Amino acid sequence: MTEHPIEADEIAGDRDDYTAERPVDLRRQRLRPPSSSTAAAEPPNQPEAEDGAEPQEVSDPYGVGAENLAERTLDVHEVAAVREARLAMLRHPAPGVESDPAQWGWRGTLNGFGLRLRPPRDGAEVRYRRDVERIRQPLAGTPLVVVANPKGGTGVTPAVVLLSALLAEHRGGQVVAWDANEACGTLADRAAVCTGPETVWDVLGHAHELCSANADASGLARFLHRQPTLDEVLASDHSPGGSCCVGAEECAAIWAVLRRHRSLAVVDTGDNERASAFRWAIQHATQLVVPLIGRRDAVVAALRLLDGIADDGFEDLAAGAVVVLGSVGDTAMAADTLRTAGVQRVVTVPFDPVIASGERLVVHRLSRATIAAWTAVAGVVADGVADSFAREHAPLETEFVPETDWPARDPVVPVVRQRRTLAYALREGSTALSHHFGTPAPTRLMDDRGR
Repeated sequence: MTEHPIEADEIAGDRDDYTAERPVDLRRQRLRPPSSSTAAAEPPNQPEAEDGAEPQEVSDPYGVGAENLAERTLDVHEVAAVREARLAMLRHPAPGVESDPAQWGWRGTLNGFGLRLRPPRDGAEVRYRRDVERIRQPLAGTPLVVVANPKGGTGVTPAVVLLSALLAEHRGGQVVAWDANEACGTLADRAAVCTGPETVWDVLGHAHELCSANADASGLARFLHRQPTLDEVLASDHSPGGSCCVGAEECAAIWAVLRRHRSLAVVDTGDNERASAFRWAIQHATQLVVPLIGRRDAVVAALRLLDGIADDGFEDLAAGAVVVLGSVGDTAMAADTLRTAGVQRVVTVPFDPVIASGERLVVHRLSRATIAAWTAVAGVVADGVADSFAREHAPLETEFVPETDWPARDPVVPVVRQRRTLAYALREGSTALSHHFGTPAPTRLMDDRGR
């Protein structure tokens, strides 16, 4: 025994003076998803160069600088602040969404005579206003929205025009519709305005100075085509007899310029999914949008695209893709197939003869139903972008608590990952499978589907 026993009050006082960091709750820990920020903070151990060889440098044929080609890392505090702002928008809707006087329908007609009738809370006008607020939500970084479908005629280019126009109109500009087709894209032919002959090659020719410390936004504006909705179009080259194609290096240099001077880009990839420009866009996409119509070949092409993206290591991008289903053909078949394949975000848009005509698209000349539907698409895209940024830069500690009661495993029924194209094939029959997928035995099929 000690000569001077320690009193309980002294122990409590020492506990209050203890200033070490708080203990870590291991039940609330999870692994951070792989991201560029963690890679930059903790670079992997790389083997030393043998025989005095120098480390490989990033290819920079257009002189934009390695610092501009490198992936941008977002500040964790900025991501957290944006997340709190999004939560505040969800808890407290923007003033006027439900209370401002109606402008649609018979209420809007009467309000034109001086009344102030509110729209119904569950009506189309309130839904439209909520979609506009979703478009205006804060974003933590500079997103690259990629619109792609290898099957031509599904509406990729009109989707780029409409999305860039609506995003720019409701976010205040700073949006670029970028024609990243490897050669002779048609984005400038569908845009509302084409002000000159400037193309992607003009931007590449001035990429070095546009990425310099003395560059300003007006320098880039000379090579873009300003639209009535405040967005800008970066056109593809249509020179007769031209032989140059846009590749991955060109796309990297253009993106280094765009994200330095603009806040968002919507990319038209074309329909050649094996082109290096197409693959670069997929690899650097923040959000994927897949236009679709109710035709079997278009549905199969979209599902194969999503499976290929997932096989390349971008499962989150494929799982979070927004599929825009146009009301053309057998939409019921397409919607049922997408549901069977596990596609989560499917937004239906009505058929519009102006969009199908191939003429220039002026947003304010479209029907109200078309504008409202595509505004809903833009709102879903904005949600997907915000979720992507939040998922990529998630904090180490969250409120997630692992489940304690795990479901019992069935030792007889094997658990396999069902691909999207395989799900379509199971619905249509084994003949719908490509050579990349093998058809399991009939008994195995029933077990995998849980029937």
